[in-house]
Amino acid sequence: MAGLLRASEEGLKIIDMVRRNFGWNKTEDTWCKAALTSKATLKRFWAQNRIRRETFIDICKAVGINNWEDIIERNDIKHTELLLAAAIADIAPDTQTDRTFALPDNIPPVWNWLDRTSHLNTLKTLLLNLDNRNPPPNAIALVGLPGIGKTTLISQLIRQLQTENNPFVAVAWQSLEFVKNQAPQFDWFLDSLLSALSSVDTPNFSDQNAPSAAPVHSFQKIEKLLKLLKNQPCLIVCDRLETILQFGRAETAGYFAETQSEYAWLFKLLIETAHQSKIIFISRETLAELPPTITRKIRLDGLTNNSAIALLTSFNLIGTIEELIELAHRYQGHPEALQLIASLIRDDSEYQGNVSKFLQDRDWLLIRPIESLLDEIIARLSDIERTCLSRISVYQTAEYPLNFAGIAAQMPEVSKYELKENIILALKRRQLLYYDFQRSSYQLHPLVREKGDRLLNQNPENFRSAHRQAYHYFISIPLKPESEWQDIEDIKPLIRAHYHGCQAGDLDAAATAISGVDGYLKVWNYPEQICSHPQLPLLADVQIHVEDSTNFMSETESSIPPNPP
Repeated sequence: MAGLLRASEEGLKIIDMVRRNFGWNKTEDTWCKAALTSKATLKRFWAQNRIRRETFIDICKAVGINNWEDIIERNDIKHTELLLAAAIADIAPDTQTDRTFALPDNIPPVWNWLDRTSHLNTLKTLLLNLDNRNPPPNAIALVGLPGIGKTTLISQLIRQLQTENNPFVAVAWQSLEFVKNQAPQFDWFLDSLLSALSSVDTPNFSDQNAPSAAPVHSFQKIEKLLKLLKNQPCLIVCDRLETILQFGRAETAGYFAETQSEYAWLFKLLIETAHQSKIIFISRETLAELPPTITRKIRLDGLTNNSAIALLTSFNLIGTIEELIELAHRYQGHPEALQLIASLIRDDSEYQGNVSKFLQDRDWLLIRPIESLLDEIIARLSDIERTCLSRISVYQTAEYPLNFAGIAAQMPEVSKYELKENIILALKRRQLLYYDFQRSSYQLHPLVREKGDRLLNQNPENFRSAHRQAYHYFISIPLKPESEWQDIEDIKPLIRAHYHGCQAGDLDAAATAISGVDGYLKVWNYPEQICSHPQLPLLADVQIHVEDSTNFMSETESSIPPNPP
């Protein structure tokens, strides 16, 4: 007899949110066909009546929820345990629904799963050794900003692996943050790992000759752990690994803290020892000490536009598709930030779900919960890293690429070697700065840039100084010969210099930056274009300032060709 399952109240909320994304009603014909069930059964599902286990799973999977266990009424689990065993016995062992391992008890839940198919496929390829072109890694390090979805992605990966053909017989999930910013005791960590991985039938792995009362030292536990990993393919997930990394020094960013030498030794040993198992590290910072030849690093970015829109739509916001895209773009698809903002728009009486009003009212990104996430990273920076981050936040990389020379212009007090090999490298390892090869530019995530800008604005003189440095950097960039100017891109460094001069409060310098090109700006209709851009009202202010004080523009206009190319 197959087991019977029913949905919980929370489970129905999840299902309801997801089916709305599909535009389905509660007894949609398409849903019935996808789940191979009837409308009557769907009605029983929504009424929280018990239905056949296989049908329950098919209903969940038809709307993309593979972790159907999260939808079950938890109070019914004990009631259905015996029936589930019978149901599983009815399934052929070589089918796709065969369970190869038990989910870890402490695996984080997956709420409102969004499409990350490409990332899941990449992870499966590496874990299951499906890429014949490259040697398989022993470990994977998934890194990214807090709230970007690293833990959720790996939790979903394990749930999918459980229902698919894979070699793993046991999975352990361990967090390296026992309490806030503190790792668990090393012996406790080992005991927890051994307990999770020894839950399968492994009679030969324990030291049966040792007296039961004899203490087991860490070295013996590690020997036992290695024996487990060699004799049975296991998967170990270690979350929040940045907890045991050094902080406060740029040159040691990404290295294990000296007080965590036991963890450092264990992880290197697990990676470098030959066995059948795999390890996944989840961290906000790059793990600099893991050998790159047998460890694959994957940096997780924000959601795609479609996934971000699906997330925002689930909050029943009032807005056009263009407004939702703009909102997603502002936050660069950061899932937790988007959820917090969507909740604010939906619940705040000032907005009442209206996306357009929110976009019009706010020209900033950070709200307190989002800023708190970033504060956790900023607290780990050294003073010189914080200084560099705040100064380079003045650059608008969407307007002009940021290269090493631009960063160096902001940091004249350090050598180029120190800047490149310590400071920039540290910011990259902490996921605060990255290099976009397609744009040939260093980039800051919009949230990080705004946080850096807030740090800079704490001291008005530092703010003006950073913009002055940016002004001098852009004004020094050589341009094409004037005869080759075709459009605004050919004189973009001067426009950027003008912007930074205005921000620094030096209107004369700002006017000087564009004094020789104002005729071209008029022919190219750039002043009109600028008026729709945040920097262009500043240009208008400068023109008024110059006309009123020195009549600068009228004097230089005669030197500009009447019909510039």
